[in-house]
Amino acid sequence: MKVKIAPFQARGEVGAQTSKSFAHRLLICAALADNESFVHMENRNEDIDATLRCLSAFTRVEVFADGARVIPAKRENRTPLPELDCGESGSTLRFLLPMASALGGAFFTGRGRLPQRPLEDLMQAMRLSGAGFTSRSLPFAVDGGYAGGESALPGNVSSQYLTALLLAGPAVPKDTVIRLTTPLESAAYVDMTVQAMAAFGVEVERADGTYRVPGGRRYHAPKEATAEGDFSSAAFPLCMGALAGPVTVRGLSQDSLQGDRAVTEILQAIGAVVSWQDDAVTVQRGDLRALDVDVSAIPDMTPALAAVLMHAQGQSRLYNASRLRLKESDRLVTVRDMVLSLGGRARIDGDALVIDGVANAGGGQVDGAGDHRIVMAAAVASSACMHESVLWGAEALNKSYPAFPRHFQILGGKFDVVDDR
Repeated sequence: MKVKIAPFQARGEVGAQTSKSFAHRLLICAALADNESFVHMENRNEDIDATLRCLSAFTRVEVFADGARVIPAKRENRTPLPELDCGESGSTLRFLLPMASALGGAFFTGRGRLPQRPLEDLMQAMRLSGAGFTSRSLPFAVDGGYAGGESALPGNVSSQYLTALLLAGPAVPKDTVIRLTTPLESAAYVDMTVQAMAAFGVEVERADGTYRVPGGRRYHAPKEATAEGDFSSAAFPLCMGALAGPVTVRGLSQDSLQGDRAVTEILQAIGAVVSWQDDAVTVQRGDLRALDVDVSAIPDMTPALAAVLMHAQGQSRLYNASRLRLKESDRLVTVRDMVLSLGGRARIDGDALVIDGVANAGGGQVDGAGDHRIVMAAAVASSACMHESVLWGAEALNKSYPAFPRHFQILGGKFDVVDDR
Protein backbone atom coordinates (compact mmCIF):
# COMPACT_ATOMS: atom_id res chain seq x y z
CA MET A 1 0.00 0.00 0.00
CA LYS A 2 1.31 3.43 -1.02
CA VAL A 3 0.32 6.51 0.99
CA LYS A 4 1.07 10.22 0.91
CA ILE A 5 1.83 12.23 4.05
CA ALA A 6 1.68 16.02 4.02
CA PRO A 7 3.33 18.17 6.74
CA PHE A 8 0.97 19.23 9.53
CA GLN A 9 0.80 20.38 13.15
CA ALA A 10 -0.38 17.46 15.27
CA ARG A 11 -3.11 18.18 17.83
CA GLY A 12 -5.60 16.04 19.71
CA GLU A 13 -6.17 12.91 21.78
CA VAL A 14 -6.25 9.19 21.01
CA GLY A 15 -6.63 6.01 23.06
CA ALA A 16 -3.78 3.59 23.67
CA GLN A 17 -3.65 0.26 21.91
CA THR A 18 -3.72 -2.96 23.90
CA SER A 19 -0.23 -4.06 24.86
CA LYS A 20 0.36 -7.09 22.68
CA SER A 21 3.21 -8.06 25.02
CA PHE A 22 0.77 -8.30 27.94
CA ALA A 23 -1.92 -9.92 25.79
CA HIS A 24 0.37 -12.75 24.63
CA ARG A 25 1.36 -13.53 28.21
CA LEU A 26 -2.12 -13.38 29.70
CA LEU A 27 -3.62 -15.52 26.94
CA ILE A 28 -1.00 -18.24 27.39
CA CYS A 29 -1.51 -18.28 31.16
CA ALA A 30 -5.25 -18.54 30.55
CA ALA A 31 -4.78 -21.47 28.17
CA LEU A 32 -2.82 -23.37 30.84
CA ALA A 33 -5.21 -22.51 33.69
CA ASP A 34 -7.57 -24.68 35.71
CA ASN A 35 -10.72 -22.93 34.55
CA GLU A 36 -12.00 -20.46 32.00
CA SER A 37 -11.08 -16.78 32.11
CA PHE A 38 -11.76 -13.65 30.08
CA VAL A 39 -8.83 -11.56 28.89
CA HIS A 40 -9.91 -7.97 28.23
CA MET A 41 -8.33 -6.32 25.18
CA GLU A 42 -9.47 -2.97 23.82
CA ASN A 43 -8.21 -3.82 20.34
CA ARG A 44 -6.26 -6.53 18.55
CA ASN A 45 -3.71 -6.80 15.79
CA GLU A 46 -2.18 -9.50 13.59
CA ASP A 47 0.30 -10.61 16.27
CA ILE A 48 -2.36 -11.04 18.96
CA ASP A 49 -4.58 -12.81 16.44
CA ALA A 50 -1.69 -15.19 15.67
CA THR A 51 -1.49 -16.21 19.33
CA LEU A 52 -5.28 -16.60 19.56
CA ARG A 53 -5.25 -18.73 16.41
CA CYS A 54 -2.45 -20.97 17.66
CA LEU A 55 -3.92 -21.38 21.14
CA SER A 56 -7.19 -22.57 19.59
CA ALA A 57 -5.34 -25.77 18.62
CA PHE A 58 -5.01 -26.64 22.32
CA THR A 59 -7.95 -24.95 23.99
CA ARG A 60 -11.28 -23.34 23.22
CA VAL A 61 -11.03 -19.63 22.41
CA GLU A 62 -14.03 -17.36 21.92
CA VAL A 63 -13.14 -13.95 20.52
CA PHE A 64 -15.24 -10.84 21.19
CA ALA A 65 -14.85 -7.15 20.40
CA ASP A 66 -13.55 -6.42 23.90
CA GLY A 67 -11.39 -9.50 24.45
CA ALA A 68 -11.31 -13.29 24.43
CA ARG A 69 -12.73 -16.04 26.61
CA VAL A 70 -10.26 -18.90 27.03
CA ILE A 71 -11.65 -22.26 28.13
CA PRO A 72 -8.79 -24.72 28.81
CA ALA A 73 -9.24 -28.12 27.22
CA LYS A 74 -8.18 -31.52 28.50
CA ARG A 75 -4.47 -32.10 27.83
CA GLU A 76 -3.84 -34.94 25.44
CA ASN A 77 -1.48 -36.04 22.69
CA ARG A 78 -2.85 -35.18 19.27
CA THR A 79 -2.23 -37.12 16.05
CA PRO A 80 -1.52 -35.64 13.64
CA LEU A 81 0.25 -32.76 15.33
CA PRO A 82 -1.68 -29.46 15.21
CA GLU A 83 -0.28 -26.88 12.79
CA LEU A 84 0.44 -23.51 14.38
CA ASP A 85 0.70 -20.62 11.92
CA CYS A 86 2.56 -17.86 13.77
CA GLY A 87 2.32 -15.39 10.90
CA GLU A 88 5.12 -12.90 11.45
CA SER A 89 4.86 -12.88 15.25
CA GLY A 90 8.15 -13.72 16.91
CA SER A 91 6.51 -13.57 20.33
CA THR A 92 3.90 -16.15 19.30
CA LEU A 93 6.53 -18.55 17.98
CA ARG A 94 8.93 -18.27 20.90
CA PHE A 95 6.36 -18.22 23.68
CA LEU A 96 4.43 -21.21 22.34
CA LEU A 97 7.37 -23.53 21.59
CA PRO A 98 7.86 -24.90 25.15
CA MET A 99 4.12 -24.84 25.83
CA ALA A 100 3.30 -26.77 22.64
CA SER A 101 5.94 -29.39 23.46
CA ALA A 102 4.62 -29.70 27.00
CA LEU A 103 1.13 -30.34 25.57
CA GLY A 104 2.25 -33.07 23.15
CA GLY A 105 3.94 -31.25 20.26
CA ALA A 106 3.00 -29.18 17.22
CA PHE A 107 4.06 -28.24 13.70
CA PHE A 108 5.07 -24.56 13.43
CA THR A 109 4.96 -22.33 10.36
CA GLY A 110 5.50 -18.60 9.76
CA ARG A 111 6.20 -16.05 7.07
CA GLY A 112 8.14 -12.88 6.31
CA ARG A 113 11.42 -12.70 8.24
CA LEU A 114 10.16 -15.01 10.98
CA PRO A 115 11.97 -18.11 9.62
CA GLN A 116 15.25 -16.15 9.82
CA ARG A 117 14.81 -14.82 13.34
CA PRO A 118 16.97 -16.56 15.97
CA LEU A 119 15.71 -19.49 18.04
CA GLU A 120 18.76 -21.66 18.66
CA ASP A 121 19.39 -20.85 22.34
CA LEU A 122 15.77 -21.59 23.20
CA MET A 123 15.73 -24.79 21.13
CA GLN A 124 18.97 -25.96 22.74
CA ALA A 125 17.57 -25.44 26.25
CA MET A 126 14.53 -27.47 25.24
CA ARG A 127 16.63 -30.24 23.65
CA LEU A 128 18.59 -30.67 26.87
CA SER A 129 15.25 -31.29 28.58
CA GLY A 130 14.08 -33.91 26.08
CA ALA A 131 12.45 -31.97 23.22
CA GLY A 132 13.18 -32.84 19.60
CA PHE A 133 12.87 -30.68 16.48
CA THR A 134 12.67 -31.70 12.83
CA SER A 135 14.63 -28.63 11.67
CA ARG A 136 16.58 -25.67 13.04
CA SER A 137 14.35 -23.13 11.27
CA LEU A 138 10.72 -22.82 10.23
CA PRO A 139 8.80 -24.79 9.21
CA PHE A 140 9.44 -27.54 11.76
CA ALA A 141 7.76 -29.86 14.22
CA VAL A 142 8.53 -30.07 17.92
CA ASP A 143 7.66 -33.28 19.74
CA GLY A 144 6.17 -33.70 23.20
CA GLY A 145 9.45 -34.30 24.98
CA TYR A 146 10.02 -31.04 26.84
CA ALA A 147 9.87 -31.76 30.57
CA GLY A 148 11.35 -28.70 32.29
CA GLY A 149 14.33 -29.05 34.60
CA GLU A 150 17.51 -27.00 34.74
CA SER A 151 18.91 -24.97 31.85
CA ALA A 152 21.20 -22.03 31.14
CA LEU A 153 20.44 -19.09 28.84
CA PRO A 154 22.37 -15.99 27.76
CA GLY A 155 20.55 -12.90 29.01
CA ASN A 156 21.74 -10.64 26.20
CA VAL A 157 20.15 -12.47 23.25
CA SER A 158 16.39 -12.36 23.78
CA SER A 159 14.38 -12.03 26.96
CA GLN A 160 11.64 -13.89 25.06
CA TYR A 161 13.52 -17.18 25.51
CA LEU A 162 13.40 -16.80 29.28
CA THR A 163 9.75 -15.77 29.13
CA ALA A 164 8.88 -18.81 27.01
CA LEU A 165 10.36 -21.26 29.49
CA LEU A 166 8.83 -19.47 32.47
CA LEU A 167 5.33 -19.42 30.96
CA ALA A 168 5.46 -23.17 30.25
CA GLY A 169 6.86 -23.93 33.70
CA PRO A 170 3.63 -24.98 35.45
CA ALA A 171 2.70 -27.31 32.53
CA VAL A 172 5.83 -29.51 32.68
CA PRO A 173 6.47 -32.30 35.20
CA LYS A 174 9.76 -31.00 36.60
CA ASP A 175 10.45 -27.66 38.27
CA THR A 176 11.86 -25.17 35.77
CA VAL A 177 15.17 -23.66 36.88
CA ILE A 178 16.87 -21.21 34.52
CA ARG A 179 20.28 -19.69 35.14
CA LEU A 180 21.37 -16.65 33.13
CA THR A 181 24.95 -16.79 31.91
CA THR A 182 25.15 -13.08 30.99
CA PRO A 183 23.38 -9.96 32.28
CA LEU A 184 19.72 -9.75 31.27
CA GLU A 185 18.75 -7.18 28.64
CA SER A 186 15.12 -6.06 28.24
CA ALA A 187 14.58 -7.05 31.87
CA ALA A 188 11.29 -5.14 31.95
CA TYR A 189 9.75 -7.72 29.62
CA VAL A 190 10.64 -10.49 32.07
CA ASP A 191 9.12 -8.41 34.89
CA MET A 192 5.97 -8.25 32.76
CA THR A 193 6.00 -12.04 32.43
CA VAL A 194 6.33 -12.46 36.20
CA GLN A 195 3.45 -10.02 36.70
CA ALA A 196 1.19 -11.90 34.26
CA MET A 197 1.99 -15.25 35.88
CA ALA A 198 1.26 -13.82 39.33
CA ALA A 199 -2.16 -12.67 38.09
CA PHE A 200 -2.84 -16.36 37.42
CA GLY A 201 -1.56 -17.52 40.79
CA VAL A 202 1.98 -18.65 39.94
CA GLU A 203 4.92 -17.01 41.68
CA VAL A 204 8.38 -17.01 40.07
CA GLU A 205 11.32 -17.28 42.45
CA ARG A 206 14.19 -14.98 41.45
CA ALA A 207 17.65 -14.80 43.03
CA ASP A 208 21.15 -14.08 41.70
CA GLY A 209 20.27 -14.46 38.02
CA THR A 210 18.34 -17.70 38.56
CA TYR A 211 14.61 -18.20 37.98
CA ARG A 212 12.51 -21.06 39.36
CA VAL A 213 8.92 -22.11 38.61
CA PRO A 214 7.24 -25.13 40.24
CA GLY A 215 6.11 -27.76 37.73
CA GLY A 216 3.28 -30.23 37.65
CA ARG A 217 0.48 -27.77 38.24
CA ARG A 218 -1.90 -25.41 36.46
CA TYR A 219 -2.39 -21.68 36.59
CA HIS A 220 -5.36 -20.54 38.69
CA ALA A 221 -7.83 -18.64 36.51
CA PRO A 222 -8.79 -15.23 37.97
CA LYS A 223 -12.00 -15.17 35.84
CA GLU A 224 -10.94 -11.82 34.35
CA ALA A 225 -7.62 -10.24 33.41
CA THR A 226 -6.88 -7.04 31.52
CA ALA A 227 -4.05 -6.32 29.10
CA GLU A 228 -2.94 -2.75 29.80
CA GLY A 229 -2.36 0.03 27.30
CA ASP A 230 0.74 -0.24 25.14
CA PHE A 231 3.65 2.21 25.35
CA SER A 232 5.38 0.64 22.32
CA SER A 233 2.64 1.84 19.96
CA ALA A 234 1.77 4.97 21.98
CA ALA A 235 5.34 6.14 21.38
CA PHE A 236 4.46 7.10 17.81
CA PRO A 237 1.63 9.60 18.50
CA LEU A 238 3.63 10.85 21.50
CA CYS A 239 6.60 11.51 19.21
CA MET A 240 4.26 13.41 16.90
CA GLY A 241 3.44 15.53 19.93
CA ALA A 242 7.14 16.19 20.48
CA LEU A 243 7.44 17.46 16.90
CA ALA A 244 4.41 19.76 17.17
CA GLY A 245 1.78 18.87 19.77
CA PRO A 246 0.13 18.84 22.12
CA VAL A 247 -0.84 15.21 21.62
CA THR A 248 -2.49 13.16 24.38
CA VAL A 249 -2.66 9.37 24.64
CA ARG A 250 -5.06 8.03 27.25
CA GLY A 251 -5.31 4.52 28.67
CA LEU A 252 -1.70 4.24 29.88
CA SER A 253 -0.38 3.40 33.33
CA GLN A 254 2.29 5.69 34.75
CA ASP A 255 3.37 2.79 36.99
CA SER A 256 3.58 0.26 34.14
CA LEU A 257 6.40 -2.31 34.11
CA GLN A 258 6.70 -1.94 30.34
CA GLY A 259 10.24 -0.94 29.44
CA ASP A 260 9.00 1.27 26.62
CA ARG A 261 7.35 3.52 29.22
CA ALA A 262 10.77 5.18 29.19
CA VAL A 263 9.76 6.96 25.98
CA THR A 264 8.09 9.69 28.06
CA GLU A 265 11.29 10.36 30.02
CA ILE A 266 13.42 10.27 26.87
CA LEU A 267 11.18 12.74 25.05
CA GLN A 268 11.42 15.03 28.06
CA ALA A 269 15.22 14.76 27.96
CA ILE A 270 15.14 15.64 24.24
CA GLY A 271 13.30 18.84 25.16
CA ALA A 272 9.62 18.01 24.74
CA VAL A 273 7.12 19.04 27.42
CA VAL A 274 5.58 15.94 29.04
CA SER A 275 2.74 15.87 31.57
CA TRP A 276 0.51 13.21 33.12
CA GLN A 277 -3.10 13.38 34.32
CA ASP A 278 -4.53 10.09 35.60
CA ASP A 279 -4.15 7.57 32.73
CA ALA A 280 -3.36 10.18 30.07
CA VAL A 281 0.04 11.51 29.03
CA THR A 282 0.43 14.68 26.95
CA VAL A 283 3.50 15.63 24.92
CA GLN A 284 4.11 18.93 23.17
CA ARG A 285 7.05 20.46 21.40
CA GLY A 286 9.83 22.23 23.23
CA ASP A 287 13.37 23.16 22.24
CA LEU A 288 14.41 19.80 20.76
CA ARG A 289 18.05 18.86 21.23
CA ALA A 290 20.23 15.85 20.50
CA LEU A 291 20.49 12.98 22.95
CA ASP A 292 22.49 9.77 23.30
CA VAL A 293 20.26 6.83 24.25
CA ASP A 294 21.19 3.27 25.23
CA VAL A 295 18.46 1.26 23.48
CA SER A 296 19.58 -2.21 24.61
CA ALA A 297 16.55 -2.49 26.92
CA ILE A 298 14.13 -0.66 24.59
CA PRO A 299 15.10 -1.63 21.02
CA ASP A 300 11.57 -1.10 19.67
CA MET A 301 11.80 2.60 20.56
CA THR A 302 14.61 3.24 18.08
CA PRO A 303 12.48 4.01 14.99
CA ALA A 304 10.17 6.39 16.89
CA LEU A 305 13.04 8.19 18.59
CA ALA A 306 14.90 8.51 15.29
CA ALA A 307 11.83 10.21 13.80
CA VAL A 308 12.16 12.95 16.43
CA LEU A 309 15.95 13.20 16.64
CA MET A 310 16.34 13.74 12.89
CA HIS A 311 14.55 17.08 13.50
CA ALA A 312 16.46 17.96 16.71
CA GLN A 313 19.50 20.19 17.01
CA GLY A 314 22.86 18.40 17.20
CA GLN A 315 24.18 14.87 16.86
CA SER A 316 22.38 11.99 18.56
CA ARG A 317 23.49 8.43 19.09
CA LEU A 318 21.17 5.44 19.62
CA TYR A 319 23.62 2.78 20.78
CA ASN A 320 23.76 -0.86 21.93
CA ALA A 321 21.35 -1.53 19.10
CA SER A 322 22.69 -4.79 17.65
CA ARG A 323 19.41 -6.65 18.28
CA LEU A 324 17.70 -4.29 15.85
CA ARG A 325 19.18 -6.38 13.05
CA LEU A 326 16.97 -9.33 14.08
CA LYS A 327 13.56 -7.66 13.86
CA GLU A 328 10.99 -7.62 11.04
CA SER A 329 13.69 -5.82 9.09
CA ASP A 330 17.32 -5.02 9.84
CA ARG A 331 16.27 -1.88 11.68
CA LEU A 332 19.73 -0.40 11.93
CA VAL A 333 19.68 -0.28 8.14
CA THR A 334 16.02 0.54 7.56
CA VAL A 335 15.88 3.33 10.18
CA ARG A 336 19.02 4.87 8.71
CA ASP A 337 17.54 4.61 5.21
CA MET A 338 14.28 6.17 6.41
CA VAL A 339 16.10 9.20 7.80
CA LEU A 340 18.18 9.60 4.64
CA SER A 341 15.15 9.19 2.37
CA LEU A 342 13.35 12.03 4.16
CA GLY A 343 16.26 14.42 3.78
CA GLY A 344 17.92 13.81 7.15
CA ARG A 345 21.44 12.68 8.02
CA ALA A 346 22.23 9.32 9.58
CA ARG A 347 24.89 6.62 9.55
CA ILE A 348 25.61 3.31 11.23
CA ASP A 349 28.62 3.12 13.53
CA GLY A 350 29.06 -0.44 14.76
CA ASP A 351 25.96 -1.22 16.84
CA ALA A 352 24.89 2.42 16.96
CA LEU A 353 22.79 4.69 14.79
CA VAL A 354 24.23 8.22 14.58
CA ILE A 355 21.78 10.97 13.58
CA ASP A 356 22.70 14.57 12.76
CA GLY A 357 19.61 16.71 13.17
CA VAL A 358 18.62 19.01 10.32
CA ALA A 359 16.41 22.08 10.57
CA ASN A 360 14.51 21.63 7.33
CA ALA A 361 14.27 18.01 6.19
CA GLY A 362 12.60 18.10 2.82
CA GLY A 363 10.66 14.83 2.82
CA GLY A 364 10.87 12.06 0.24
CA GLN A 365 9.95 8.46 -0.52
CA VAL A 366 10.37 5.73 2.09
CA ASP A 367 10.26 1.96 1.66
CA GLY A 368 8.57 0.53 4.76
CA ALA A 369 10.55 -2.71 4.29
CA GLY A 370 7.57 -4.76 5.46
CA ASP A 371 8.16 -3.43 8.99
CA HIS A 372 5.30 -1.84 10.94
CA ARG A 373 7.59 0.33 13.09
CA ILE A 374 9.44 1.72 10.07
CA VAL A 375 6.13 2.73 8.46
CA MET A 376 4.92 4.46 11.63
CA ALA A 377 8.26 6.17 12.23
CA ALA A 378 8.32 7.42 8.64
CA ALA A 379 4.81 8.84 8.99
CA VAL A 380 5.77 10.61 12.24
CA ALA A 381 9.00 12.03 10.77
CA SER A 382 7.19 13.10 7.58
CA SER A 383 4.72 15.18 9.57
CA ALA A 384 7.53 17.65 10.37
CA CYS A 385 9.19 17.69 6.92
CA MET A 386 8.98 20.62 4.52
CA HIS A 387 7.21 18.82 1.70
CA GLU A 388 4.93 15.87 1.03
CA SER A 389 6.34 12.38 1.51
CA VAL A 390 5.39 8.99 0.07
CA LEU A 391 5.46 5.76 2.09
CA TRP A 392 5.43 2.28 0.60
CA GLY A 393 4.24 -0.84 2.39
CA ALA A 394 1.77 0.76 4.81
CA GLU A 395 -0.15 -2.53 5.09
CA ALA A 396 2.53 -3.64 7.59
CA LEU A 397 0.71 -1.51 10.19
CA ASN A 398 -1.77 -4.33 10.72
CA LYS A 399 0.89 -6.29 12.56
CA SER A 400 0.74 -4.09 15.67
CA TYR A 401 -1.33 -0.90 15.18
CA PRO A 402 -4.11 -1.22 12.58
CA ALA A 403 -5.77 1.92 13.98
CA PHE A 404 -2.71 4.05 13.25
CA PRO A 405 -4.06 5.65 10.01
CA ARG A 406 -7.28 6.61 11.79
CA HIS A 407 -5.41 8.00 14.81
CA PHE A 408 -3.06 9.86 12.47
CA GLN A 409 -6.08 11.59 10.95
CA ILE A 410 -7.66 12.29 14.37
CA LEU A 411 -4.46 14.16 15.24
CA GLY A 412 -4.78 16.32 12.14
CA GLY A 413 -2.80 14.45 9.51
CA LYS A 414 -3.79 13.04 6.14
CA PHE A 415 -2.99 9.40 5.49
CA ASP A 416 -3.91 9.42 1.82
CA VAL A 417 -3.90 6.00 0.15
CA VAL A 418 -2.90 6.40 -3.49
CA ASP A 419 -2.34 2.71 -4.26
CA ASP A 420 -3.84 -0.08 -2.16
CA ARG A 421 -1.92 -2.91 -3.82
